[in-house]
Amino acid sequence: MRRISLALTTAAVIGATAAMAAPAQAAGPAAAPQAVRAASACHEDNAMIYTDGTRLRTKASTSGGVIGQLYFGDPIRILRSSGGWDYVQLKEKSKGGLGKGTRGWVAHKNIIPPFCGR
Repeated sequence: MRRISLALTTAAVIGATAAMAAPAQAAGPAAAPQAVRAASACHEDNAMIYTDGTRLRTKASTSGGVIGQLYFGDPIRILRSSGGWDYVQLKEKSKGGLGKGTRGWVAHKNIIPPFCGR
């Protein structure tokens, strides 16, 4: 249910963004600087956890020790990737109680890629 809701919310945000951008495109070159400012407000490192109970591990494998659990919406920064795993850093204290700055490996399928508007 949460995945469907997230998909609908994402579609609504993308649709609203496209609707707001349409008048700027129609207005001509004078509107271009506004579009640039809106794009620069997006931070590439914004990503978040997609599923509740996602394990943060010591290495990029299910055999890696579990540091703790992350929950839907926990904000993360993806530092690097290896196969189907991402090495991440918590951007704030997690809902599971892990401290801001904690680093570890998360299966890529449990991450919502970087987005704008946190």
